[in-house]
Amino acid sequence: MLLIASLGNIHLLSVVVAGLVHMVTGLVWYMPRLFGNAWAELTGKDLKPASRWLAAGIIGHQVIALALAMIVNLANATNVVGGIAVGVLVWLGFVVTLEIGELIWEKIPFKLFMIRVGNHLVALTLAGIILAVWR
Repeated sequence: MLLIASLGNIHLLSVVVAGLVHMVTGLVWYMPRLFGNAWAELTGKDLKPASRWLAAGIIGHQVIALALAMIVNLANATNVVGGIAVGVLVWLGFVVTLEIGELIWEKIPFKLFMIRVGNHLVALTLAGIILAVWR
């Protein structure tokens, strides 16, 4: 019940903005001059997206923002520090732990691991701040 009740307290425009910020953070993070060239070198891939999956990616960023908004509400985070705390907690508890599996099973380079988790840390922290402050 508490989870469903938290949906009613969500400011939908803040969720949309947080989702967009989450997405744009990734676009900036993987620009060639930042970490894009290193990512491409480490993965052997180019920086061109699989265009057939772009819509799913956009929806995915919005789902992340909505789930994060629910966690922000449940944590009663209402300021910048609270938003950062929720973003970092979600990052550490879910993203880092899942990406460690990539180190173990896919044997990705540690540098690639750091590029990936760094992007998520910044994106989740920014989204957490937006969702905590803009209620």
